[in-house]
Amino acid sequence: MSNEQSVDWAQALAEVEADIARLQAMADMIRERMARSGQAPLSGGPGSGGGIRPDSFLKMSIPDATKKLLEMTRAKQSTQDILDALVKGGLPPSKYNTVYSILMRREKNVGDIINMKGDWALAEWYPNHRPKAKKDAAADEKGAKKDQEKASA
Repeated sequence: MSNEQSVDWAQALAEVEADIARLQAMADMIRERMARSGQAPLSGGPGSGGGIRPDSFLKMSIPDATKKLLEMTRAKQSTQDILDALVKGGLPPSKYNTVYSILMRREKNVGDIINMKGDWALAEWYPNHRPKAKKDAAADEKGAKKDQEKASA
């Protein structure tokens, strides 16, 4: 019992908390490096904040849930990875083509989610990315104007 009285519990607690802070900073650095290389896990360890809970996407649309997923993982995701994560997060299962079509429409109409060689990302991550949809839309608009001019002539 005399040994227990000589322990400075405040000092021991401070050392443990310092170790926890150091390890958390190291884990955050590793997560950041994984995200930059496209290897971010869909669910992290305890306290990571990046885990997908069974209710993460309840009452959300597919585009909104995808945006939240991309913000959580901070990494590009394939359509299949998104599909799997949305189901894990509480959305009902959808077909691959349905999710892909919805995300392509979101890219074209809103532009906050973009497709980069098969992987989906947030447009804010790639400010120099040129979306193809706007070029195609401009070409379609020119074609429509020509058709109107021919019809009125």
